[in-house]
Amino acid sequence: MSERAFERWKFYKRAHTLLLGPCFVPNFWSRFPMDIFWKERRFREILLTIKGVVVHSTRVRDHLASRSNNTDLLNKFILMRPCTYFMPKDIKPFNERSIDFILYEKYPDSDRRIQGKQLFELLKSTNKRIEKLVRGNYTRDTEFILARDTKFVIHFSFYDTGALALKEIQNYGVIAFAHQKDLIFSNQTGYHIPELEYYDMVPAFNKIMKIIDEISRINPDTQKIANINQNYTKCERALDDICDGIMKN
Repeated sequence: MSERAFERWKFYKRAHTLLLGPCFVPNFWSRFPMDIFWKERRFREILLTIKGVVVHSTRVRDHLASRSNNTDLLNKFILMRPCTYFMPKDIKPFNERSIDFILYEKYPDSDRRIQGKQLFELLKSTNKRIEKLVRGNYTRDTEFILARDTKFVIHFSFYDTGALALKEIQNYGVIAFAHQKDLIFSNQTGYHIPELEYYDMVPAFNKIMKIIDEISRINPDTQKIANINQNYTKCERALDDICDGIMKN
């Protein structure tokens, strides 16, 4: 939405009906709010004027509210899970998958390429097969082809608000590792690895390898994992979130 459009909504006294998001703000996670962006400069006014700002998690809500000194307006945020209509049906059994890891790299706000390279080299030193997906350097078709044949994905991104690509990969029954706790909604489908945010990747690597050794021994049911992920990420559930948020607002 442009600033001019926002002013028109205010002029016609309709701004109180607006829901803005989930990609409304921030432009840059670690530098929010920035005065060069009208919606960040006028963020409190926007919160007071509209129905609500839609965000993907309490982590995002609390970050936006605290950084902009709007913790008194938490009720103006509406939580909505990331969703996708991509629901693959052909789910390959765990032991028939030839790729052990997808290392998903994305650095929109914090350049951790050195750590990403270290992690990749540590993974390469094992007998595991590794594939890299770097944001901006692959197609969705490539993502889907790899995901169908992959056991685990390491989400190495700083700092995602919704992580839709991760959800699409998980919908193939891929088990996830992530340093952002809000991206791990079920202990049956993913693992929170806060060590992935360290500047030394050895602790994260050791923890992940221990977990995958344990998982591999039990031959997990990838169809069940895919079903859990798909049920959580379907857009009908996201619509329910918005409706619940509106009713509480």
